[in-house]
Amino acid sequence: MKKKINNTKLNDGCIKIFKLLILLYEDKADYNSVVEIFKDDLSEQSTNNIQVVLNKYINTLKVFGIKIKKYKNKYTLQSSLYSMGYNIDDLKSISILINSTKNFPDTKITQDLNEFINSLTLRMNNEDKNKLNKLNKNYDFSFYYSNLRDQIEQCEQICKEKFIINVLYQKNNKEVKCKCTPKEILYDTRNVYLRVYDSVSNANIDIPISNILQISKLPQLAKSSLVTTTVVYKLKNRLAKTYKLKENEYSDGYDKNGYLTVINKNEPFDTLLKRLMRYTYNCEIISPKYLRDQMINLINETLDNYNN
Repeated sequence: MKKKINNTKLNDGCIKIFKLLILLYEDKADYNSVVEIFKDDLSEQSTNNIQVVLNKYINTLKVFGIKIKKYKNKYTLQSSLYSMGYNIDDLKSISILINSTKNFPDTKITQDLNEFINSLTLRMNNEDKNKLNKLNKNYDFSFYYSNLRDQIEQCEQICKEKFIINVLYQKNNKEVKCKCTPKEILYDTRNVYLRVYDSVSNANIDIPISNILQISKLPQLAKSSLVTTTVVYKLKNRLAKTYKLKENEYSDGYDKNGYLTVINKNEPFDTLLKRLMRYTYNCEIISPKYLRDQMINLINETLDNYNN
């Protein structure tokens, strides 16, 4: 007599497999979280122990070619349920990213990049992995930031501590001193910047780390309320309809005249002013007043160049 399939039990098992896959893909499959998924199975047969139950489901995934490794009470994926096709340009880009991160200090941005790289390589077939390994030997970016490593690590530590600092740096062949709050490290193509908040100008300043001559820490913690800078401006005419908000912006919508109100947070004022200048008469800074006055002065100086 043909054995009848228990559909309810089968469906329950499939759901648990999918829950396990989700944990694995999100890299959250610690032992306790995995046990929580399968704890109901223990009540079905008294002979079952939790490890037997876990092995049953993990072996099911292995049948489909999914490799799983347990290390320090955590399960991690070693291969994916599916693989993505990467062309040679894709692999070169990934290789550049891998070799670039090797020269970064061990910071959150490095950890985030490594997690992203792992998610890409996880979905590679063996042929692409071999190609990537060969490409990795061709790229060396140690000359990019190696001479700044000590300064970068010092600035990273200063940003974590959140003390007020004095920074002496070179700008336009002159020495400039700034009392400020360190915020974060920014990486550019061939330069690294220390972003600070200057309470005098009430603005963020990006200082090239290579231009920093001296940093001294003051016995005073920064107030978090001082670290955020907000600029409100309006866009008009066609630009109001076509403008795409930047990562650090949001909008309050359109006013009665059809002008788009944009709220910008933490973009350095000098960078923001240059960008808004490109919008010409289609843009008007509303607040803060001192930045609006700066824009007016910048426009007047530009007009003076033409009058002269």
